[in-house]
Amino acid sequence: MELARQLNREIDPSFWDLVTLAPIFAIGFPVCRFFLDRFVLEKLSRKSVFGTHESKLRKLSDADRDALRKTQIKFKESGWKCVYYTTAEIFALYVTYNETWLTDSYSIWVGPGDQTWPNQTIKVKLKLLYAFAAGFYAYSIFALIFWETRRKDFGVSMTHHVATFGLISFSYWTRFARIGCVVLALHDASDVFLELAKMSKYAGVRVVPDVLFGLFALSWVLLRLIYFPVWVIWGTSYLSIKAINIHLHRGYGPIYYYVTNTLLISLFVLHIYWWVLIYRMIVKQIRAGVIGDDVRSGRVQFFFSRIVLFSVFINWWKHYRFRG
Repeated sequence: MELARQLNREIDPSFWDLVTLAPIFAIGFPVCRFFLDRFVLEKLSRKSVFGTHESKLRKLSDADRDALRKTQIKFKESGWKCVYYTTAEIFALYVTYNETWLTDSYSIWVGPGDQTWPNQTIKVKLKLLYAFAAGFYAYSIFALIFWETRRKDFGVSMTHHVATFGLISFSYWTRFARIGCVVLALHDASDVFLELAKMSKYAGVRVVPDVLFGLFALSWVLLRLIYFPVWVIWGTSYLSIKAINIHLHRGYGPIYYYVTNTLLISLFVLHIYWWVLIYRMIVKQIRAGVIGDDVRSGRVQFFFSRIVLFSVFINWWKHYRFRG
């Protein structure tokens, strides 16, 4: 009970929250992954990927053994990501549970009490969620260089991690943590189904990858193509003007408004673009009877979307900074 009370305590957010807490999570993630890799995913991947081939591994050709080992590595990487996205999604739902701003966009800018943006307090658990996410993407930069399989989209993936870390930090600094929390929840939910589908495919399971990919596509439509524009973008582009006295924020207010909405609308447009790719993959799946050979290849477009968002942010920031 005392822990719950402390997590629900209202505090005044400070950028130093991320500076002090995010490194702790960034250090903790590789430790957690090491033990998860060694004691859970290693055994699970061998059983899932090798299966009946494990006892005959020595009799297989070098090419077949290498292919199975590469698949095992990919299985473990997807397993780790699945654990993170599931944990992050549960964490985000816990933070937003019973919050009025989850269903009422107007509450993003007003409350608790008579507080209005940017002079709003947040709960400790929301601060921890942001530190958790920022720490993960800081760790991901390290993991991409020293831990994970080097892929063709290495440069794009690196840009994605750096850009995402920057966007998380920017939204907390500008006191848009409520919006950021919902955006994280919307995106992490779809990624859970995607990583599970990839794990099932690597394990050679039939039907299950198709079902999971279908759930991934459905969650994409509901969360990113419907809920995201109707709730998030509507709240930031229209209701924010109604809720906030714009005359009190003539300096930085317009900058934050246009930067935030440019990023969110750009992200929505790219959601539509990636949905076209998902739809094509679904059609291919129906025709072939299986999921495409490389589900992860579509990730390049997702990483590219983050590059675009980060570029837009930099351009806006430089424009207004030098004008001032």
